Amino acid sequence: MKIRKLLNNNAAVVVDRQGREKVVTGKGLIYGKKTGDKVDEKKVEKIFYLSSDTLNLKFQEILKELPLEQINMVKKIVDEIRLNLGKKLSDAIYVSLADHIHFALTNYEKGISVKNNLLPDIMRFYPEEYELGCRGLKIVLEETGVEFAKDEAGFIALHIVNAETESGPDTQKAYRATKIIEEVLEVIKNFFEIEIEENSLAYYRFINHLRYFSQRIVSGTTFSGDDKDQELLEVLALKYTEAYQCGRNIQTFIRANYDMEIGCEELLYLTIHIQRAVFKEV
Repeated sequence: MKIRKLLNNNAAVVVDRQGREKVVTGKGLIYGKKTGDKVDEKKVEKIFYLSSDTLNLKFQEILKELPLEQINMVKKIVDEIRLNLGKKLSDAIYVSLADHIHFALTNYEKGISVKNNLLPDIMRFYPEEYELGCRGLKIVLEETGVEFAKDEAGFIALHIVNAETESGPDTQKAYRATKIIEEVLEVIKNFFEIEIEENSLAYYRFINHLRYFSQRIVSGTTFSGDDKDQELLEVLALKYTEAYQCGRNIQTFIRANYDMEIGCEELLYLTIHIQRAVFKEV
């Protein structure tokens, strides 16, 4: 592997025998080296091959600022996430998580703690990702001796959620999507004047649907629908009148607050999920 770009004494961009560009790290790996030199592969501790040029460039910029110990720690956390998540995860997680943990540790040294106002919602809507966030905190504690508050587990969970759906690191989208789920549930609660049973299978399926629903809104993805959807929706409107009307209220709320039309297909799905979650039917 030949060096294409020096990042710091512990990291560099290299080109392998197949002509692929990778980022390699290792203690003192690049000390005394220059562009074009070969890397001592025995000293390579970690290899990163990110899926896009954009992610590669962003990751390289972050690595310039990170100590080797933090780089290795982030790799360990991501490996733990990928091992246990059971879902496809974008390489964006390396970029966003490395950046976040670096600043979280910097803030910790300064005595600054950041409150995660959506922590209860994150725990409800993303329990698997939150649990992995807690595992991430254990790794940070083992590697650095720093014990973060559970707020940080929530932030890590949002990075995971974002990497499940996005090609770039934008955790604010995951944060806004979580808020939309809470708002939709509030519309339902106010309409029926009840709390949905959170331990039910119908609730679990509804939350999963709302995760993708909210992500489409924050990403500006257009909702679709055709004549067949409209015909079926008219049938459901007669059969499940209250659930349909509640779905219409959600449609109106999204239009007013997010300037988006969710369309008859999505209204159809909302009606079915509401009927199942509230009345335990369908």
